[in-house]
Amino acid sequence: MPLHPTVLWAQRANLLYLTVEISDIKEHKVDLTENKLVFKGKGEKEQNEYEAEIEFFAPVNVEDAKQHLTARNLTMVIYKKEEKYWPKIQKGNKLNFVKVDFQKWVDEDEEEEQGEADPMGGLDFQSLMAQAGAAGGGLPNMDDMPEGDESDDEEEEQEQKH
Repeated sequence: MPLHPTVLWAQRANLLYLTVEISDIKEHKVDLTENKLVFKGKGEKEQNEYEAEIEFFAPVNVEDAKQHLTARNLTMVIYKKEEKYWPKIQKGNKLNFVKVDFQKWVDEDEEEEQGEADPMGGLDFQSLMAQAGAAGGGLPNMDDMPEGDESDDEEEEQEQKH
């Protein structure tokens, strides 16, 4: 019996991003129709059989779809027939193997404000760390710390008191 691969998804008003998270995919077949995606293939080190079927929430344009296979995964860009946000990717109940791709996800209101979103939300981690250090919020200089074990210091203090 085939295994379900993890499928990550994100959307914009006009398209879907799908990533099939299997490494070393061999003998793969993608059957994309207006209403459904069926993936079959072998992958991972053991070359297990994988299969996934997603019935889309609304129709998509099959002709415009693109896919890119790498050693790490299979990525797809699928354009929607009608430009609007979907509340979920599939019809019916939630599929356990389908997860949100937070690296590509943009909320509907954010897309209208700024177009293509920065996955880090404009956050520059290195400059934040430099500012924290410059503002005295950095780590103390370990060279200025007294040498020795804390338990030795406590023993010395006790001896000095007696």
